[in-house]
Amino acid sequence: MPMKITCCLAVWGLFLTSSMAQELMPLSAGCNYAAANPAKELYTYDASAEALQIVERIMRVNVLPQNFVVRAADCANAVATTADGQRYILYSTAFLENFKKEANTQWAAYSVLAHEVGHHLSNHDLTETDPRIRKRYELEADRFSGGMLYRMGATLEEAQAGINTFSLEGESSTHPGKRARLEAVAVGWKQAAELAADAEMSTGAAAADSEEKKLFKQSQAETDPLKAIDLLDQAIDLKEDYADAYLERGKRKVDMENHEAYAYRTDYAGAVDDYTVYLQMRPKDPEAYLERGYAYSGLGEPDKALDDYNRAIRLDRKNPEAFMLRAWVTMRDDGEAALKDLEQAVALDPKLAEAHYWHGNILYGFGEYDKAIADFDKALAIDPKYFHAANLRAAACQFGGHYAEAVAGYNQAQTLAPEQFTGFINRGQCYQALGKHRKAIADFDEVVRRYPDASDGYLFRGVSKSVLGQKAEAKQDFDLVFENTSMVISASIRIGCLLIDSGLPDEGLPWLDKVLAENPDNAQALECRARAK
Repeated sequence: MPMKITCCLAVWGLFLTSSMAQELMPLSAGCNYAAANPAKELYTYDASAEALQIVERIMRVNVLPQNFVVRAADCANAVATTADGQRYILYSTAFLENFKKEANTQWAAYSVLAHEVGHHLSNHDLTETDPRIRKRYELEADRFSGGMLYRMGATLEEAQAGINTFSLEGESSTHPGKRARLEAVAVGWKQAAELAADAEMSTGAAAADSEEKKLFKQSQAETDPLKAIDLLDQAIDLKEDYADAYLERGKRKVDMENHEAYAYRTDYAGAVDDYTVYLQMRPKDPEAYLERGYAYSGLGEPDKALDDYNRAIRLDRKNPEAFMLRAWVTMRDDGEAALKDLEQAVALDPKLAEAHYWHGNILYGFGEYDKAIADFDKALAIDPKYFHAANLRAAACQFGGHYAEAVAGYNQAQTLAPEQFTGFINRGQCYQALGKHRKAIADFDEVVRRYPDASDGYLFRGVSKSVLGQKAEAKQDFDLVFENTSMVISASIRIGCLLIDSGLPDEGLPWLDKVLAENPDNAQALECRARAK
């Protein structure tokens, strides 16, 4: 005799092996989450291997025993039901595969399954017809789903992926509206997060009146990083599993980089060790992953840093610093990905001047100077004393052909941080392009004063002196160019081209002719020579 099945058809399904072979099951009652009428009978089959893995993970993160059997079936989506005292969940394999594609996340399948598990582990009466009770059941199952997905490592957005896949806004006689269900998932996710945080914070904690706690507080008030580290060493000697002391000690080992007297002693490796001990006790702390990622960057281990930044973002997608730090790691190899992270950072915090600066920095590297200038303007509007933004903005103006604006920008950067400013040769080139050769020479003088073997300083200064008619002094500079460079051909071409572009073709052409006599096919020399004619 075929089994008589009562059911609640839902958007969610679950999988488990069963000893039953293919069987036709009549359905006498049910409700369908997806708003389709339930079928009157279904063929059932053994569950898939994927189903077994998903169920196992869900059951592993809760303490209640499994009280249901799962089978694949030719249902529209998924069915939670009972028959002869046994609980069942039937699911459509095709529905599950399409569902994962539509939701664009693996977590959608987990959220579906966890919802159905919630119905069964809560011992809901799936034959209930009272609309108020039925809606309460659905919200309880949603809340259960949110909590389970948090424990498996899903973000809130990932936990809500199942519901967000469906275009269901209004409520039915058995199911609340979409907004209510999303909130129920969020409540379950947040409650699980808070319970986990409470449990973690009690791990490795020190009593309020303990000696190690007093030492920890003293370390926080200490401005000298080495003295702070010594206090934390003492606290850890008293309590070997004092989590906060390890975190604070790691921060202080990195903080030495900001102290001129201690910068050479910055202990990134020791900081990594401390953060790792802390994370063994508090594995859900996104800030600690950010700290360790930064220390890995200091050690020159970008892959490990990236792993930590990714973990921090999975735990907290609302932290703009996490996206900015990840962009720092990825920008060398994947500028486009870094741009997206920086855009996310400024979306979360529009006042994050550094994110605007680095976004402009990448665009500058791409040669998109006007867009880069717009980013530097945003950074400077937030922080008018941002030296690096002012300096690179000036460079973007220079390479974008805005020489007067570039000069003003370099002047601004020099005023902001005269001890850091090194843009003399760039500003000198801008003066040269503007025909202000005496001011250009003053900048080139500063270059060769600071760097006596800087061949470019002599090269550009020699050109400006030539324009001013100082032929003997120009020749001395050109001689110094070749004393300080082994790239004779390149230097000769540059001198010739600059003289031609400065309106001195008769002086520039001999330099090019000398190059072409030995290298008649040199494209750059030929192009400059053509310009002169």
